[in-house]
Amino acid sequence: MDVDSLMGKYGIDMSDDIGRRNVFLSWIQEHLVARALGVKSDGRSGQHDIVFNERPVECRIISPTQSKGINLSASWSQIERTPIMDFVFIMAARDLMSFAFLHIPDVSIEDFRPKTSPAAKARLIRSRVLDRVICLHGDIKKTRQGFNIAMTTL
Repeated sequence: MDVDSLMGKYGIDMSDDIGRRNVFLSWIQEHLVARALGVKSDGRSGQHDIVFNERPVECRIISPTQSKGINLSASWSQIERTPIMDFVFIMAARDLMSFAFLHIPDVSIEDFRPKTSPAAKARLIRSRVLDRVICLHGDIKKTRQGFNIAMTTL
């Protein structure tokens, strides 16, 4: 039985809550990216999602907000305990029909906006990482603030 049939059987529509859908898909994303790299994924609380060539790689699956913005962010606890790490961002359209896949190596705490509250997510400053972004799927367009991300179908 596929996921769509299973969800339909129980009256669950994952498009109703994009945040929960992305949390659900996050583990799958970490596993598949690790498998493609030939390493194992961990991703448990307090652990890096993937370690590749002795470097931590944090994986994020994100979708545009209601206002169509895409926030590249991470938890402050992860950023504060790891001086430099790589990030993999997979942007998925709300309908899961188009995507973008970005790899950003050598991200440090200086690449994020200052912490505004204890519970705040750390937001990436796009202009600071523009020269390091590797777009593996989709497209990026340079702007004064850094870059915009365009998703494309597979």
